[in-house]
Amino acid sequence: MFTHLHIHTTKGSLLDSILTVEEAVKFASENGMKAVAITDHGSMASFVDFVKECNKYNIKPIIGNEIYEVDDMWEKADTKEYTQPRYHLILLARTQEGYKNLIKITSASRTEGLYKKPRIDIKYIQENGLGKGIICLTACQAGRLSRYLVNDKYEESEQYINKLKNTFDYVVCELQSHNTEDQANANQLIYDFSQKHNLPYTITTDAHMLSDSFKESHAMFVEIGEGREVGESYTDCYLQTENEIYEKLSDQFSEDIIRKGIEESVNITDIIENIDIGLNKGNIMPKINIENGYDNHEEYLRYLVFKTFDEKFGHMSKEDQEIRRQRLETELPVLYAVDYTDYFIMLYMLAKEARKRKIPLGYSRGSGANCLCLFMLNVTQIDSVRWDLDFSRFANLGRKSMADFDWDISKRRRKEMVEISEELFGKENVAPIATFNTLSTKVAIRDIGKVLDEKDYSPYYKQIPYKLRDEVAKMIPTIMTLNDLGEEEEKDVLLKDILNKNEKLKEVYEKFPLWFKYVMDVEGLPKSMGRHAAGTLITPTPVTDYCPLCYDSEKNIMIELEMHNAMDDLGLVKMDYLGLETLDIVDDTLKMAGITWDDVDINHLNLEDKEVFEKVYKNGNTVGIFQMESAEGRRMCIEAKADNVEDVIVVNAANRPGTKESFPTYCQNKLNPENVSVLHEDLRELFGKTHYILLYQEQALQLFRHAGFPEEQVDNARRAIGKKKKEVMEQLEVDFRAGLTQKGWNNEQLIEIWQLMLKQAEYCFNRGHAVAYGLLSYLTAYLKTHYTIYFMAALLTSKSDKVQKISIVINDCKRLGIKVSPPNVNKSDIEFTALPENNEILFGLLAVKGLGESIVDKIIENRPYQSMNVFIEKVADKTAIITLIKAGAIPTKDKMLSLKKYANRLFERKEYKPVTTLPSPYSKLIPFGLNVDDYRDGKKVNKEALLIDYNKAKEKLFIEEQNQKYKNHMIEFQEKYAKDEYMWEFDTLSMFLTNDPLKDAYKYTKTDWDMVEDGDKTTLFCVIVDIKRKKDKNGNQFAYLDLYTPFGIVEATIWSSQLKQYSDDIKKGNCLAILGRKREEHFFVEKVKPYNTWLDQMRKKGVAV
Repeated sequence: MFTHLHIHTTKGSLLDSILTVEEAVKFASENGMKAVAITDHGSMASFVDFVKECNKYNIKPIIGNEIYEVDDMWEKADTKEYTQPRYHLILLARTQEGYKNLIKITSASRTEGLYKKPRIDIKYIQENGLGKGIICLTACQAGRLSRYLVNDKYEESEQYINKLKNTFDYVVCELQSHNTEDQANANQLIYDFSQKHNLPYTITTDAHMLSDSFKESHAMFVEIGEGREVGESYTDCYLQTENEIYEKLSDQFSEDIIRKGIEESVNITDIIENIDIGLNKGNIMPKINIENGYDNHEEYLRYLVFKTFDEKFGHMSKEDQEIRRQRLETELPVLYAVDYTDYFIMLYMLAKEARKRKIPLGYSRGSGANCLCLFMLNVTQIDSVRWDLDFSRFANLGRKSMADFDWDISKRRRKEMVEISEELFGKENVAPIATFNTLSTKVAIRDIGKVLDEKDYSPYYKQIPYKLRDEVAKMIPTIMTLNDLGEEEEKDVLLKDILNKNEKLKEVYEKFPLWFKYVMDVEGLPKSMGRHAAGTLITPTPVTDYCPLCYDSEKNIMIELEMHNAMDDLGLVKMDYLGLETLDIVDDTLKMAGITWDDVDINHLNLEDKEVFEKVYKNGNTVGIFQMESAEGRRMCIEAKADNVEDVIVVNAANRPGTKESFPTYCQNKLNPENVSVLHEDLRELFGKTHYILLYQEQALQLFRHAGFPEEQVDNARRAIGKKKKEVMEQLEVDFRAGLTQKGWNNEQLIEIWQLMLKQAEYCFNRGHAVAYGLLSYLTAYLKTHYTIYFMAALLTSKSDKVQKISIVINDCKRLGIKVSPPNVNKSDIEFTALPENNEILFGLLAVKGLGESIVDKIIENRPYQSMNVFIEKVADKTAIITLIKAGAIPTKDKMLSLKKYANRLFERKEYKPVTTLPSPYSKLIPFGLNVDDYRDGKKVNKEALLIDYNKAKEKLFIEEQNQKYKNHMIEFQEKYAKDEYMWEFDTLSMFLTNDPLKDAYKYTKTDWDMVEDGDKTTLFCVIVDIKRKKDKNGNQFAYLDLYTPFGIVEATIWSSQLKQYSDDIKKGNCLAILGRKREEHFFVEKVKPYNTWLDQMRKKGVAV
């Protein structure tokens, strides 16, 4: 039975294959094959998923790689005369050693050898002994052997094969069952070569798709992904059955030759050993060294946990101390039992070093707050007992998965946490994790529709215009779901899953069936690999002992595996280091205010400060407040009349899909306690903190516990509801009903509570995470209330590169009575500068567009500047000086006059230097109005007098030329630097700071941009700050606009008909009122009015829009 030995999959052969691992393995199983190989282009990204899938079907996995082989992997430059060719070569791991070597070969090719493609040379493999345990196949027509033979380089072919035989365990010539003229020619040459040199040969299909029916979809995928037409280069590159191989090659070879090639594929399978990649072997922890004097790691962890007991709880009553002591005594045995001991010591080491370096860390993230031991280790700052957090949500005897704690870290210092990891556990043992970006359905609809519309060979040529593509893409819904932390994530919705449920989509499908077929064949496939935002792998030995390394787009090392493969499948330890900008805002605020994190320790801070709730939460003044800045967050704070920290925690948890629905009930019950009715009296205690709504995962745990579920089953029951497995759910319901029946619940109550659990369990939020984030939110509100000017300055610094956000913060400063002023070269720091004595914030110098760190450092270093001339002399950077004058950073009453003075200074006026000799011949004097005869005295010429007059005439002309050059210089300077004075402030500061052209309209506006629902119409008053004019395929002009609004920059589109109608209004710098429709944060223009016309109408009406 044939074995496929040359297959490409979607993850490893990005934008080249549409064949998934699952499809490949299932095909092998259904066709009676006992093994199958994956050989992606220079990649092993699929190998873990591949082995897992093979194990499901009891098929031998053959781990391979189609490497790009070159003469010299260190040569990384092309010239016009020469580009080093890349050749394909198939490598298959034969033994455990071969598997390890293949990882090292892959890593080297994707790092040291990377140049456009991952490359390796045979010399490197030989010198490092990496060919042992590896089988080599000569690959496709892009292989070196095929290229040499086709080009009659027979001697080179023999030398090459000998090199391969001296490098690898076993070398096999590769024929391919492709029915094309070129392949047939290559096949014959390779077969003849194998026979002459007594080499084994086998047959492959170089599969990139499941079957031949996918060839058009594959071609479309490659074209939209890489912009290349495939032609016939992928003919027959699909998973063929044994019968199809005989059929494809019947015109090229005899049946006996084909049979021997197929039998060789089975022989190769037989000589390949069963390779252990380490699946499901348990946790693989880095090496943890403990202090002397402790017999084991459990004893050491216990010491670390109780070491801080007096420091943290010494001020409490004996009763409260005992509660916490007992809690720790309960947690530790569970942590030992689930094998979290070393992981916790590891967390302690990381947190200790981070705090030593004063790196701001979040209070907690995820369910870590539910563990009091982590609080004792200073990993979190949340007292789990004080906040009534259920430890079993973090760890329990029924949960055997790897411990997983995520860190919130100062965004600007995140790299330091990776450096700490490298210092503690070894640089070669630490690497970031990869992630794959997929082709969304909406993008596939637009891109494939575009190709079909524009290609003259398409059956839908000029039938799928942009407008139709856009309309169809917008029919695909965006579904928000929750991850394990309860945070919103956008879920990809596939066309194939909703086509039959949507009548409009069905209508389009009936008209353009091929369009939709191609989309459904490729939607959701990986399109690029990038670096995970937070995930970092930490291994006990070099990372390449476990998986390959590669470079990200910025040439930073990362592993070529996704997080679930590394952590869940191989049992490796990963740390999520998430950069959180809020921590930098808090840190900057504290530094400017002259206080420390200890001064605002959340465990000792007054959490009942009425001023905080009155000034911030209750009235929805939440600009800059962590987790509450969105329009929905503001609305919920107002609706709940948030006046205590539990309200803040609840809003944080409830502002999510699913849980949002129950929030009105929370508000009603809170504000009208006399009208509250509960389903059963037991819920008064269980759901009391949330005013009797099911909001937290911990409440679901309590309810299962209340129903009599054993402790080790409680969290599993909660998880099972979320996964909605029918057979599990049925038994759960029986046990749940039985338990509550014993507590006195009647049938109607049981039905209602079970339905509530089914509905809400999927969306319930982890209270530990909500508490940690709610308390961080409170800290930002506390700082905004009591250290207002410093907090707002820090907030502005954080938004300085976000044009869309900074104007919102400045408007909030105005509300707070804080003046935000342009930068000042004598007073401004790098970042925004608080001047509390003036209740003023100065723009930071680095926030000025076009100024880099080096010039800003120079400006600060050379202060003070007594005048503009002094500044010019000390700084002497033309671009910086012009920018700073425009920004108002160089104090002056008239910026235009100052700019002209600077322009004048830039002109180097030259002095006339008299000549000492007269020109020859004298006729050259005529253009200067001089006649030599006027200076003759007889025959003698008075040369001295003539020279004096010649210099006078020449000087006059020189001065006229200088004046004209000066005039031209000033005109050019004006044209290049001094136009549109009204836009200078925006062009340099990304906003209108001192003269807001829209200020008179604010009182007539009641709807924030982010409150406008998708698809709704609204009017925006705005300034056009940028216009990009384009042409559609019919030559009609349309434009993309950047609109400066009170809500930041809004991107807009004005189509050709409206652009013609309003052409006089659509100009940069114009103030307008625009009626349009919001679509996915974009604005589509429908009607336009001059701003002043609109403002006059509003004044007469006195209404808001």
